[in-house]
Amino acid sequence: MIKTIVKKHPLRNITLDFDDEITSPSFEQEALQCYYEAHDKTWAVKAHVSGIEAQLKIIDDIIADLALRRLGIEQELEILEDWLGVTELEDKALFDGEITIDIGTFFSICDQHNTEIQSLYEKVVNLTEVYNQDIEHIYEDDAVIDPKYFSALDDVYPRYEEVSVHTVSLDDDHQAFLEEYGKVEEHFFHYTALAREVFDKYKDLVETTQAIYHRVEIVDQLLRDKLKREG
Repeated sequence: MIKTIVKKHPLRNITLDFDDEITSPSFEQEALQCYYEAHDKTWAVKAHVSGIEAQLKIIDDIIADLALRRLGIEQELEILEDWLGVTELEDKALFDGEITIDIGTFFSICDQHNTEIQSLYEKVVNLTEVYNQDIEHIYEDDAVIDPKYFSALDDVYPRYEEVSVHTVSLDDDHQAFLEEYGKVEEHFFHYTALAREVFDKYKDLVETTQAIYHRVEIVDQLLRDKLKREG
């Protein structure tokens, strides 16, 4: 008698037909257990990648925000540098009337920006460590689970007369699993590409921002010197 068994799984439900008049031999039990485990491993990768990718997208948004605010800092910095005689404002002629900058607010904004950069550094370091571990754990042929799982059923198909599982249903289910696995593998490499892109953006942000901070330090010192002279 044929019995259809549906094994619930978060990756995908596993649906197989069994002949309950045939006692499942040990090699079949081991093969199916390995097949079920392949689903567990693939689901673990999918869940992990989804979580890390969400964190990367948050960091990407933070980088974009800090980069935009850096531009605002740079604009006011150029005005202060012009006022202090460090450089001449190229588009000064475009400004109508008096330009007013609150010095205290300017330096507070710079300090807050620097604080957020430092906080972001810790997040990027943690995700870089996770990324490096994930890359190290890629198997041969860029598989994201152990290749042994792809050959788990090799002994079952040619011995179809001995096993309780109907190999037609097994093959159908197996192909559906491989399709789902392919999506997870693609998602994994999309995540690693995104990670490299975000890390590069962070590196560029730090490099450009450090140059701005250096100029802010010069302006700060010049203002202090100016106040001393005028005091």
